[in-house]
Amino acid sequence: MRKKFGKLKILMICFSSSLIIWILIALFSIYQNYNNNKKVSTFSQLSTKPPVDRFDRVYFAISKSNSWSEANDMNLFSYEAILANTTDKDLKDWCIKLKVPDETSVENTWDCTAYIEDNYLYIKAEEIANEKILSKSETHFGILLISENDLIFRSAVITARLCKRLTSNTLFVICFIMSVISLIAAIYGFVLQGIIKNQAAITKQRQEHDNQIIEQTMKTFSNFIDNKDTYTQGHSTRVAAYVREMAKRMGLDKQTQLNMYYAGLMHDIGKLTIADDVLNKTSRLSTEEWNLIQQHTTNGAMLLKNFTILPEINDAVLYHHERFDGTGYMNRMCGKDIPLVARMVGIADAYDAMNTNRCYRLKFSEERIISELERCRGKQFDPDLVPYLISMIKDGTVYRL
Repeated sequence: MRKKFGKLKILMICFSSSLIIWILIALFSIYQNYNNNKKVSTFSQLSTKPPVDRFDRVYFAISKSNSWSEANDMNLFSYEAILANTTDKDLKDWCIKLKVPDETSVENTWDCTAYIEDNYLYIKAEEIANEKILSKSETHFGILLISENDLIFRSAVITARLCKRLTSNTLFVICFIMSVISLIAAIYGFVLQGIIKNQAAITKQRQEHDNQIIEQTMKTFSNFIDNKDTYTQGHSTRVAAYVREMAKRMGLDKQTQLNMYYAGLMHDIGKLTIADDVLNKTSRLSTEEWNLIQQHTTNGAMLLKNFTILPEINDAVLYHHERFDGTGYMNRMCGKDIPLVARMVGIADAYDAMNTNRCYRLKFSEERIISELERCRGKQFDPDLVPYLISMIKDGTVYRL
């Protein structure tokens, strides 16, 4: 028996290692492709400020803020500039090229570096201040020039690398998920090997170590999920902690508590398939966009359809937006037909939403949250679970997790 499982362990390690290596190669290829997209923009008419009605380009504007006359017939000119990135990509390694007359020199700069070569002024990013300009953002900088005559900039050439965020690439998301699942499968292989051995002390120590690795892996993955949505930082970790505490108070065994904790960490995995601009939209969602949001449950279940080691995770992913009265989505299940882990994740998810600020409202007070939980008892939430969560709120446990 030991030889059989020893061979199984070796095969699992070899398979997982080779799969992870190929996935890393694919991710590196994607990274190289996404970070070598060079863009050149030419502006024949410069303005004092970038336009605000376009959202697909890189804009540059420069204006004179002050000037001084020197005794040697030379003048000092102070210029303030804006480089705006209205694309859906991050801007890196940018350089601005401006034509300047003879006898022009750079006296000083702020938040940029600059030099003159062959009657062209080159302005580049300062390593610390504005090395990268994120999507839908801008950077401000300034330069002090010495010249005999007034400087009028009529055109500019901007070169930069537009780096698309890897999280927006479906192949990257799939590869990342596959690598995490492969890693978890390999870890479970080690766990299985440890259980088979009769040395109880070694097995317990190894289990604790492996569980710690799994937890850290899933926490890292849940952070990746939460970072997709600006307004839900740490959401999955908090939901997982609430679910585990409820399971503990309900008297469930420690392994079930741990499995429910993992389910809480992964319940929003389907959000990886939703576009960033939909998840982070601050205005009212259209019907089509709301339908896309709702599909994160079924999309998540599809991503994990072959991950059967922990069935609690699949149940939480697919059913955590079902309501006790049958009016939820996507399957309109009701009552105890909804898996217990999904009912627990559902109420914990709703509590965390009420207890955090969102783009469209501030978080609810403790009194209002308790009132909402009581009001929705038997409608949205399992009536048997509501008292556990309310007790966690009243004794302050939710604030210490």
